[in-house]
Amino acid sequence: MMKENNLSSETSLYLLQHAKNPVHWQPWSDHVFDFAKQSGKLVLVSIGYSACHWCHVMEHESFESDDVAQLMNQHFINVKVDREERPDVDKLYMSAIQLMGVQGGWPLNCILMPDGRPIYGGTYFTKEKWLEVLKALVLTYEEQPARVETFAKEIQENLEDKAYEHITASFSINKETLQDWMVKLKRTFDLDFGGYQYVPKFPLPNHLDFLLEYGFQEQDGMLSKHLRKTLTSMGNGGIYDHIGGGFSRYSTDAVWKVPHFEKMLYDNAQLLGLYSKAALFSDSKYDSEFYRSIVNETFIYLRRSLKTRSGSYLCAQDADSDGAEGLYYCWRKEELKIILGPDFNWFKDFYYIRNDESWEDGLFILQRKQELKQLAANNKWSINQAKENLNRVKRTLAFHREKREEPIIDPKSLTAWNALLINGLSQAYLAFNDESFIEEAVSIANWIINRQLQSKGALYRNYVNDISSINGFLDDYALTIEAFIKLYQIKGDLCYLEHAKKMGDYVLSEFYSEEQGLFFYTEKGSKLIARKIDIDDDVIPSSNSVMAHNLQLLGVYFRKEDWVEKSHQMLGKILAFINKYPSGYLNWMALYYRLFLGIKEIHVLTSAIPTKADLSALIRSNRVVSYHKEIPMSSAYKETEIYLCENKVCLPKIASIKTLLEELKN
Repeated sequence: MMKENNLSSETSLYLLQHAKNPVHWQPWSDHVFDFAKQSGKLVLVSIGYSACHWCHVMEHESFESDDVAQLMNQHFINVKVDREERPDVDKLYMSAIQLMGVQGGWPLNCILMPDGRPIYGGTYFTKEKWLEVLKALVLTYEEQPARVETFAKEIQENLEDKAYEHITASFSINKETLQDWMVKLKRTFDLDFGGYQYVPKFPLPNHLDFLLEYGFQEQDGMLSKHLRKTLTSMGNGGIYDHIGGGFSRYSTDAVWKVPHFEKMLYDNAQLLGLYSKAALFSDSKYDSEFYRSIVNETFIYLRRSLKTRSGSYLCAQDADSDGAEGLYYCWRKEELKIILGPDFNWFKDFYYIRNDESWEDGLFILQRKQELKQLAANNKWSINQAKENLNRVKRTLAFHREKREEPIIDPKSLTAWNALLINGLSQAYLAFNDESFIEEAVSIANWIINRQLQSKGALYRNYVNDISSINGFLDDYALTIEAFIKLYQIKGDLCYLEHAKKMGDYVLSEFYSEEQGLFFYTEKGSKLIARKIDIDDDVIPSSNSVMAHNLQLLGVYFRKEDWVEKSHQMLGKILAFINKYPSGYLNWMALYYRLFLGIKEIHVLTSAIPTKADLSALIRSNRVVSYHKEIPMSSAYKETEIYLCENKVCLPKIASIKTLLEELKN
């Protein structure tokens, strides 16, 4: 088996991209490690994903090279892993190389003992360095086995997440703690271009979502200004595709100009919701319209490029085409002159086409440097004329761009990322009252229910060519539960809440650690050398922080005080981490703030269903809305009644939705 490349029958695009390498790649499996133990060979695990630029570079330089392959095949069992399909493997060995003092990234290359314990790791290597590293490892493994075994044992012990059981979970809720976190966060803001001060810059939509919510509720002018700066800079920058819609994964510079051009579903799903909420909260008509244009264009991109016939959405689009990164998205000045004719004169100013702003090799990344009203004033147009002319030119450029080779799209759907899109589309519906958003959210939810949801509340993670083959991880459950709770609050369909409860029961049974007071990322049956606990809120919020929110809400809905208590205990275990490094835990902060505001229980048992406009004012993060007396939370109330309760105290019966919304303002 190990004497040939065995990736050709895999469903992962990333693995298939390596199926013709001379390296004898194997997919991740128990059999690999059985063979490694029998042969005594080291296991070389290389982890990446289809849209990863540097993964492609290392493949071309090293894994397509016969001399590199000869060395790898002779001395190692070589395993390729798609990090999007197997985030459990990725998280484990990413933690390992960080313990070794290496900064994480992809491709992630880790050398393991035959039983899976890591002894060396890194990210991208040049061919020369890769050969040097592999030869040194082979020599050390053969001549100093005791030293290698000692190191492997040490790393293994440090990979076990056992420290949380010693952390006290008790805490109190107070305004001073929130204010202290905000002071620390604000010191890290880039006040000139938005986001944080460090480079590269990632959008981090769940961070921005909490800051938006906090700034709106607390009327924090500095936060509101920073959010506007960030959202405007991202929407105007090169990280946004001005012709086709959608955001690239991150910017390589401080001004959001030069991205890594891959487009990920998880970014665009969350950013769609973020810009929608910003439009809902904004008191500027101009800003709201700008945010709405971003949402509409991103939604068009997602439906056009990533939607499948089954109703799910694909996970990513590559950065490269025609053998170069970003070539599909960039333009040459002379090319634009020919295509646009007389329109080029105003277009070049609006999108900053000037010689000193070219990216590389005479290519320009489109970035807006003017507001629409400035474009209108400069050309003596009305705002509507400016919009019409801009959209006309964008359609022209889109027509010409379609003639280029389009970057490859990864053909797999992931449950967790589709759940993020349900959330984003739900928020877009609340902001804009456009039925197409909620219809699409329901369509994706139906895909999860019909294709990904198993018996007893279990989920599959992946879906490729009508096949789901990998069991879900904690983020699949956490984000789906979150999305289904949101759908229940909007649609009032009890099945969503019932599915969320069933999945919650399953997660507590299969993922929860009583000793640690948190959830493992993998189920009980995981055969990895260590089960990891995910708490850091990165581009995607941590699966534990999302589950803490879910347990709080489901605990209220179903009157399960133990679930509410677990949620509070989870938050208590993370407070020390927030105090030390607040910018890594904003979704945990959002839970703390939800508790600070106080959970409001709203019983809308009347036949007068809230209108779309009512819903946008009704649904907030600290409100639990029930429409059914079948739910334990509302079982004591009569039908046709509306009640508002907080801290187990209820106001008198409320006559109408309008009166309810007035009470909520108080």
